[in-house]
Amino acid sequence: MIIRKLAATLGLLALAALPLAAPAATEAPGANTAPAQYTLPTRLVDRYGVGEYDGTLSLTVYPSGIVQGYYRPDDGSYRTVTGGVDGKAIWLDIGSGFRPLHVSGTFQNGKLRTVAALPGADVYTFESR
Repeated sequence: MIIRKLAATLGLLALAALPLAAPAATEAPGANTAPAQYTLPTRLVDRYGVGEYDGTLSLTVYPSGIVQGYYRPDDGSYRTVTGGVDGKAIWLDIGSGFRPLHVSGTFQNGKLRTVAALPGADVYTFESR
């Protein structure tokens, strides 16, 4: 129980300072061989809790399926983002070090719908708005 609470607390502390508003999603024009650029306003929500954490996710999606970018919380720092995409399926690791936030789900037409992998019974969704 203590480990679960500690892990959940660490995950939430890493995301505690997220912006309340973010710009709309945009996609850079280009050929099929050029990487696609996305800037997504996002939110992290505990399905069984109250409130949400908002932020901005900037991604470059390469034709090979590699995803790179950064996540910008409200405190002005940036967290690196790495991951991959295969068709509609996507996975991302947000942040580095001891406990990056791992999310997996779908990414289609510039819309992100994922579930955050945090220990415990709570279910956290991480999605674009």
